[in-house]
Amino acid sequence: MDSNHTPIKYLFALAFGALCISFAPIFVKMIDSSTLGPTAIAFWRTLFGAIILFTWALVSKKQIRLPKQVMLFSILAGLIFCGDLFVWHRSIIFSGAGIATILGNTQVFWMALIGVVLFSEKLSPIYLFSVVMAFIGVILLVGVGSVQEFSADYIQGIVFGLMTGVFYSGYITSIKKAGHLGFNISFISLMAWTSLFSALFLGAAMMIESDPYLPVDMYTWGVLFALAFVAQSLGWFVISKSLPKIKASQSGIVLLLQPTLATVWGALFFAESLKTLQIVGAGLTIIAIYFGSIRNNKKAKSL
Repeated sequence: MDSNHTPIKYLFALAFGALCISFAPIFVKMIDSSTLGPTAIAFWRTLFGAIILFTWALVSKKQIRLPKQVMLFSILAGLIFCGDLFVWHRSIIFSGAGIATILGNTQVFWMALIGVVLFSEKLSPIYLFSVVMAFIGVILLVGVGSVQEFSADYIQGIVFGLMTGVFYSGYITSIKKAGHLGFNISFISLMAWTSLFSALFLGAAMMIESDPYLPVDMYTWGVLFALAFVAQSLGWFVISKSLPKIKASQSGIVLLLQPTLATVWGALFFAESLKTLQIVGAGLTIIAIYFGSIRNNKKAKSL
């Protein structure tokens, strides 16, 4: 690949992947939580996603079996992704699709912390500035200083959103380590197994909760399948195939389509609205995430 010019097809592919996953919180909100609990939504999402990905791997004649060491990281990633979806789906319901997605994308800062603690990486001044910017942005985004009503549910949604970033960073780290063990593995198969393990963990959590766990109509089944296919399978597959072909500075800004579009979809489909200060906070946070993602992608090879 030319170091100065990225083929436009890869940029469009990455943008398409970001578009796909931007609909994930919308699909979650389309399902009434009184008919299907947030953990159950995550269970069916990952179960259907695993079935789709395993089918995809078989049709593509990929190696399904994973080496033992890779399988262990896949189990770990599945457990962490279970926690990620457990908190993120609740954040979507309690605080809104846009805010939950922006907060979840703060994983780039937790990834940096992992790099510092585990791999003795150094943080640049521009990165430290982006952390400060993100901190200010999140404060404004959640509504501090605006007329936002801080109900108990809303505060829970904010806390769950911030926790999403923590789980998400652990999930990405686990997947990266699995891919860097030196084995020639299929990414589709790795994601299929990880989705399956997530479904098993989520299923166990779902069974001890009191929320409904079985879809009651074809509408709900259809939304769950769309969530699994569009976001869980297609979106992440396209992104994973495109990222290695694109410079970090370009991929960072293209991937910001996800939280930006999720905020737009929330406003269009569910009349979610942000106050003026929250809009400023969203902008600052997204810009900070961009600078953080550039740094994170440049250091990715060390993970």
